Amino acid sequence: MERFRSGNGAAWLDLLSTLSGRYRDEQHDGIDTPETLRAWLREFDLEPATAVTPEDVAEATTTREVLHRLAVAAVKGVRPAAADVRRLNEVLEREQGLRVSVAETGLRPRRPASASDALARLARQAVVDLSGRGPGTLRACGDDTCSSIFLDHTGRRRWCTDLSCGNRMRVRAHRGRAGS
Repeated sequence: MERFRSGNGAAWLDLLSTLSGRYRDEQHDGIDTPETLRAWLREFDLEPATAVTPEDVAEATTTREVLHRLAVAAVKGVRPAAADVRRLNEVLEREQGLRVSVAETGLRPRRPASASDALARLARQAVVDLSGRGPGTLRACGDDTCSSIFLDHTGRRRWCTDLSCGNRMRVRAHRGRAGS
């Protein structure tokens, strides 16, 4: 099974990381087929009850890019594009309502009815964080080769992940000091 990158602090931010190499010539889209989109949604407990189609993949890609532009605007403290806000509202309208059932240790949310429903749930998460009402502050990774945006719950994080980007930046700094 494909393992997707996570750890940005919210599922919607992890969706943004499904496009690697965002600012490079060579990019890799981790959700480019119905199967990979379904696997990603499953990993984040958002697997829809219905089949995932190529149209759902296109919608997920568009939603991901809108959310990325909105997140970049939030990090930079600039006004988001009106077209992106309209598109976000269109995605939000597709949510079919959240219902819960009793599980062994509490409540369990109902599976999304469709991929559109799942994307709307992610968009709802994004609205909380993009509006500054979430549990942390949106930050861009301090590694200039990384395009990740993450939630900083401590006010001290500099990288999306300490193990990859943080380590890479420390190695670069060491090599710079050592003159190699």
